[in-house]
Amino acid sequence: MLSPEFLDSLPESVVELFRQVEQDILLDMARRISKADKITDTAAWQAWRYEQTKLVSSNALKVLAKATGKSKTELVQLFQTAALETLQSDGKIYTAAGLAIPESLSPTLQNILQSGYLQTGKAMDNFTATTANTVTKEFENALDRAWLQVNTGAFSYQQAIRRAILDLAQNGLHSVVYPSGHKDTIEVAVRRAVLTGVNQTAAKLQLARMDELGCDLVETTAHAGARPSHAVWQGKIFSRSGKSSKYPDFVSSTGYGTGAGLGGWNCRHNFYPYFEGLSKRAYTSQQLKDFEKKEISYKGKDYTRYEASQIQREMERRIRKSKREYLALDAAGLDTSQTAATLAKRRQTLKDFLNETGLRQDSFREQVAGFGRSAAARARYISNYKTNSIKNKILRGAGGKVEGQQQPIRQYLGKIDPKDTKAVSAICDSFCKKYASADVECMLVITKEGEVHFLTDNNPKGVDCSYLGDKLKDSYNIHTHPPDSTQFSFSTDIDMPNFFKDGSAVMEAVDYKYRYRFERPDGITWEQWDKVRAEVRLNIGNIMNEYNVEFDDYAENEQHIIISESCRRLGIDDYYRRNRT
Repeated sequence: MLSPEFLDSLPESVVELFRQVEQDILLDMARRISKADKITDTAAWQAWRYEQTKLVSSNALKVLAKATGKSKTELVQLFQTAALETLQSDGKIYTAAGLAIPESLSPTLQNILQSGYLQTGKAMDNFTATTANTVTKEFENALDRAWLQVNTGAFSYQQAIRRAILDLAQNGLHSVVYPSGHKDTIEVAVRRAVLTGVNQTAAKLQLARMDELGCDLVETTAHAGARPSHAVWQGKIFSRSGKSSKYPDFVSSTGYGTGAGLGGWNCRHNFYPYFEGLSKRAYTSQQLKDFEKKEISYKGKDYTRYEASQIQREMERRIRKSKREYLALDAAGLDTSQTAATLAKRRQTLKDFLNETGLRQDSFREQVAGFGRSAAARARYISNYKTNSIKNKILRGAGGKVEGQQQPIRQYLGKIDPKDTKAVSAICDSFCKKYASADVECMLVITKEGEVHFLTDNNPKGVDCSYLGDKLKDSYNIHTHPPDSTQFSFSTDIDMPNFFKDGSAVMEAVDYKYRYRFERPDGITWEQWDKVRAEVRLNIGNIMNEYNVEFDDYAENEQHIIISESCRRLGIDDYYRRNRT
């Protein structure tokens, strides 16, 4: 049998492929909508709309077909792992019954295994055709709404485009439509198809093995947080034949074979052979009762583990929704501040919920393809800058959340001639040698008048240099990035925006491996630079390939190439450089 914990983590590698597909299509749609420079007359609009619709449909088929090809390899591996887990988990039962543990699958079990992943793979193929049609319809509807809103005078062009993109991002891509009319995003449909397919195949393997052994009784697995309709039969013994006077019928009691029953949609329950007089019950009556206790408190109300898990799932869905909105608006070059603030609030709500309930964070369920470290850092910066005290601070940092100051140090070291390049280099080289590998951020500032200041907040994420105020203008400054937090270049959520904000002439940073420098470019604003940076980030995978960066070197070079390529596109290549220390 497969444990609930095994089943809960099983589909993630396949889901990740389709999560990337969904986001690729959404961002492509957002960019196409934003490229409509103006809302034209009806005939021209329909022609443009028709052309873009064909391109979106074609792109959807392309990216889905690619992921489907990958997923079939993943599926075979998942099913084979599940089959092995099923046989090995029952080893003690077979040994107790005096039976040999099978070392390999019999022809019957092999056929069942193959039919399982073929059936699930068929569902993946269906996503390709279904999504192309559905995505096209969603895209057409969004375009038509934008056109109508502008032409009726109700909204400006920018407002209409923003609404169209948000409509698509908020709903996800309704890629799979069930006969009932219910719609699911690709990632939800894939998770359900894989988990259900693997579990059902494992159950069929189990039944075939039991037929070989002549075993009639089964014991179902149990877990905390089971849905109420499953809690009534979990952890109990049933008769497959239904002829036992002691144990109830397996199929009619558990709903096995139906979507709502054991082994059905998203079910993490399974069963294993039970030999009367030989097998030991896996769960006591008290343990089963404890599973259903209202043991989790949140905001003064008690919940069962299942009820609490449903609250958590809803919070995770809202976080994914905000991330999709952010990426879509960013791809279209629109203001993301409101969405970034909403995302920050939803993250904090989930964090508070987990802290109060003691439940475990499931980071995978919060993920959206394309919303990696760089996007997360940028969203945090925008949210903080717009909504709290960070907007009044001038910071340097490796990126991420900058906590409060811990025993800050502010030292005035004296004066030097800022035009004496040898003296400036000597003091900076000495600073690098002493602090490059420090586990907290440190900063050295040489003002245009030659004042030398050393500062640290004893914080691994950043240092606040706000107290220097106007002295930062035209200054030369250098700060450190600790080994555990460095991105091997400047952070685009703290370093770069604050460099443009405070008017420094030169900003340097150093970590244990590199030293990097950015000089103020005349005529380039933060908004101009960041817009280009966002475009580069969206295509960083292709750009990394153009730079011939090996996959193992991505983490070390991604941030560096984002900044370097952004400068190249702005024609300021000479203003940024990175060298080994």
